Amino acid sequence: MSIRLNGSRVLVTGASSGIGRAAARAFVAEGATVLALARAEAKLRELSAELGGETKVVPLPYDVTDGPGMEAMAKEVLARWGAPDVIVANAGVGLDARFAAMTDDAMRAVFEVNVFGVVRTIRPFLPAMTARGSGRILILSSAVGKRGVPNYAAYSGSKFALHGMAEALRAELVGTGVTVGIVCPSSTTTEFQDRIRREGPPQVRTRVKRHTAESVARALVSMARSTRRERILSAEAKLMNGVNRLAPGLMDWILAKALVRKA
Repeated sequence: MSIRLNGSRVLVTGASSGIGRAAARAFVAEGATVLALARAEAKLRELSAELGGETKVVPLPYDVTDGPGMEAMAKEVLARWGAPDVIVANAGVGLDARFAAMTDDAMRAVFEVNVFGVVRTIRPFLPAMTARGSGRILILSSAVGKRGVPNYAAYSGSKFALHGMAEALRAELVGTGVTVGIVCPSSTTTEFQDRIRREGPPQVRTRVKRHTAESVARALVSMARSTRRERILSAEAKLMNGVNRLAPGLMDWILAKALVRKA
């Protein structure tokens, strides 16, 4: 069953910047009330004021890495608004590091946001969504969640984990009216690249095309209206996945030549 966005409640994590902020604007434009979650309270309040106040955007200043805080957030949302109609688990962090240079702490920090943060965003609302018999869960993955690339072992691994969780969750939700979709952008022109943590020599910056945050937000709105399982957004990523299925060794060679900075 598809979701009617006009009059719906949409929870968006990482809503203070980048794709999350663009998604908040896009869902408000469709008539939804956005429950905007991020650590940066001031930015959330600016977004709320820009889009019409708390009847349009409700600031939720929480951190997805804070387990008790996210439990408190879920209790607040359920008590005031009920279960969201759509959840957009968008918050994420990156790490540019060779596998040999990657520390346990750095990898753990990536998984804490990109994997456990997604779990903490979705899990508290599942009982109420299934009891209601409707809901749409959208998870932001990445093109590198389909095929790992050099220097991004931690980030790729965290995004691969989301695909496995989504598949398991879909099977658990069959017949409940709650569906799960996963969206895979390639590189996006946002603040995300500026905030990536780096260890050792950086990856060579080679990209055919970058998405805008607004184009990814439009894809999220489209996915929210559908029951589609997965959407890969760029032709570059689709080609990479196609070649990888047919000739993974060739794709290893291509990525090594294109992205690995030689000593």
